[in-house]
Amino acid sequence: MKKSLVAASIIVVLGAAWTGASWYTGKLIEQRMGEMVEIANSELKSYLPNAGIKLSFENYQRGLFSSQARYVLRADDSVPTDNAQLKPGEEIAFLETISHGPFPVAQLKKLYLLPSLASVHSKLENTPRLKTLFEITKGQSLFSAETRIAFSGDTATTIDVIPVEFRGDKNSLRFSGAKINADVGRDMKTTVLDVTNDSTIISAPNQFGQIGQIRLQGLMLTGNTHQNQFNLSLGEQAVNLKQLNVSIDGKETLSMEGIKLATQFDEQDSKLDGQINYALDAIKIQGNNFGSGKLLLKINNLDDKGVKEFSERYNQQTMALLQHGEMLSPEDYQQQSAALLLKNLPLLLKGNPSLSIAPLSWQNSKGESSFTLSIDFLDPAQASTTAETSEQPLVRFVKKIDANLKIPVSMAAEAMAQTAKLQGHSEADAQKMAQMQLQQLATLGQALQLITLKDDIISNSFHYADNQIELNGKKMSLPAFTGLFGIAGDEGDDYLQSEQPDEVTPPENSGETPKSEQPDEAPQVEQPGETPKSEQPDQAPQAEQPAEAPKSEQPDQAPQAEQPAEAPKSEQPDQAPQAEQPAEAPKSEQPDQAPQVEQPAEAPKSEQPDQAPQVEQPAEAPKSEQPDEAAAH
Repeated sequence: MKKSLVAASIIVVLGAAWTGASWYTGKLIEQRMGEMVEIANSELKSYLPNAGIKLSFENYQRGLFSSQARYVLRADDSVPTDNAQLKPGEEIAFLETISHGPFPVAQLKKLYLLPSLASVHSKLENTPRLKTLFEITKGQSLFSAETRIAFSGDTATTIDVIPVEFRGDKNSLRFSGAKINADVGRDMKTTVLDVTNDSTIISAPNQFGQIGQIRLQGLMLTGNTHQNQFNLSLGEQAVNLKQLNVSIDGKETLSMEGIKLATQFDEQDSKLDGQINYALDAIKIQGNNFGSGKLLLKINNLDDKGVKEFSERYNQQTMALLQHGEMLSPEDYQQQSAALLLKNLPLLLKGNPSLSIAPLSWQNSKGESSFTLSIDFLDPAQASTTAETSEQPLVRFVKKIDANLKIPVSMAAEAMAQTAKLQGHSEADAQKMAQMQLQQLATLGQALQLITLKDDIISNSFHYADNQIELNGKKMSLPAFTGLFGIAGDEGDDYLQSEQPDEVTPPENSGETPKSEQPDEAPQVEQPGETPKSEQPDQAPQAEQPAEAPKSEQPDQAPQAEQPAEAPKSEQPDQAPQAEQPAEAPKSEQPDQAPQVEQPAEAPKSEQPDQAPQVEQPAEAPKSEQPDEAAAH
C-alpha cells in the first residue's frame, strides 16, 4: 500500500512538474516570438530587398500544454504597389499549433525523448490570395511542417510537400512531392539543408504552337553553410539532378544525365577561398550522344570586406539600372551594365586574388579536349604608375595569365559531324563536311597565329606578364596582340605579315586572290601616261605580252591605269615599246641588265616570287598588236 502511494505521489509530482514546465515554456515561447519575428524580417530584407513584405504574428492563444498562433505575411508599403509581391489587404498566413516543452506531446508521439522548448506544427491557411493554389491542391495545404525548437533557440524542421497534379487548357504540371529537412541556428546564420524530389513534369506550348515538355528526375539539394562577420555565406552546397529531358510534341530533343554542381567556400585570415565544380555525365541531342564534360573553377585570396562592399554597391546600382531599363535600348543597357561592373571591380580585387580553371574538359567517343586557365589579378591600389594610367583593363587589373588549350582533331571532327547530322545530312556527307570545316578553321587559325597543329592535336598556349604576350611560343607586345583582332593599332598587322607560317599553303586560286595571299613585296603595277626613259632598262630583251591580261593575275590593291589606244612616238623608246611600268618604281627594283621573265596569261599566285618581275613586250610591236585599252598587271 505504501509503495503504491509512493508511486502515485511520484506520478503526481512529475505530472505537476510537467504541467508547470509546459506552462512556463509556453510563456517563454510567447516572449521569444517577437525576437524570432524580428530575425525573420531581417533575413527577408537581406535576401528579398524588393519583395516589400514583412512577417508578423497575431492571435496567440496560450494553453497549458499547447498554444495556437497565426503568422502572417503582408505588404510593408516599402515598394510601389505595382512592384509589390502582395497588394494592400492581401496576406499569406501560416497556422501554428505549438506543443510546449520540456517534452512536447508531438515529439513523444514520434518517440523523440530529448527535452526541447517546443514542437510546432505548421500549415498554410486558405486565404483569398491563395485561393487558386488551394483549388489546385483540392483544398489541402501545399505543405505541412514539423519544427522542434531547442532551449538554445536552434530549430530542426521537416517539411512535407504534397504531390500536385494540375491540367489547364494548354499547361500541365505533375509534381511527385518533396521532402525538406532544415536545421537552422537561433540567429539564422547557420543552416543545414536537404531537399529531395523524385519527379517533376511541366508541359506548355512554345512560340510555334508546339507542346513542349520538361521532365526532371531525381533532384537533390544539400547544404551546410554559415555566415561570417560580413554575412557572406560559407560552407558547402550541392545540387544533383539524375536526368533532364526536353521533348517537343512527344519527340525527345534533349537529354542530360548526371548533372552535378557543388560549391565550397572557406575563410582564413579574412581571405576567402572557394571552388565551384560542375559535371555532366552525358548529353544527347535528338538521340546523338555528344559526350560528357566537367569544369573545376577555383578562387583564392578574395578579401572578405571587399567582396561585401562590391556585393552591396553593385547590387544597389544594378537594381537602380533595372528600374530605368525599359527606357534604354539593349545596347545602352549592356554598356551601362559593363560600366557598373568595371567601376566596382577594384573592390573585388583587393588583396590580389587569383582564379583558375583546372580543367574545363569535354569528352566524346573520339577523344577529350581540355582547357586550363590561371589568372593572378592585381589590386589597383597597389598597381604601378603605368598600370594606373593605362586604358587597357588587362594592364590595370591583371598581373599574370597562363592558358592552354588542346583539342584532338578526331574529337573535333566527330562533334562537327554530329552537328551536321542534326541538320539533316547523311552520315557520309556529315563526315565530309566536318573534315572540310575543320580544315578551313585550322588553316585560318594557323594563318592568324592563334593555334598550332601537331600530332593531330590543335593547341594554343597563351602567357601574359609584365605587359608582354607570349602566344604559342612567339613573344609580342600587348598592342601587337590586340592588333591581331583589330582592337588597337597596326602592330598586329605587322606581326601577321612578319610571322606567316611556312607550312600553311593557300588553296589554288581560280579567281580573285585574297589580300592575305599576296606577296609581301609585290610592287603596285600601274600604266602611266608618260614613262621616263631613265627608268627603263637600255638593252633588256622584252617578252611577248598578251593582248589582255586576266584580272586574276593582278594584285588586289594595284591601281588600274588606262593606256591610250596609240602611244605617241615621243613617249616610246627607239628600240622597243615600253611595257607597263609602276607609277613610282624604285630604281633598286629594276636592275639595268637583268633580263625580264616571261609571264603567262594566267599565272597562279603560288608560282610568283616575292619580287614581282617586269612584263616584257616585243621589241617591235606593230600598232595592230597593241590593245585599245592596256590591262594593268
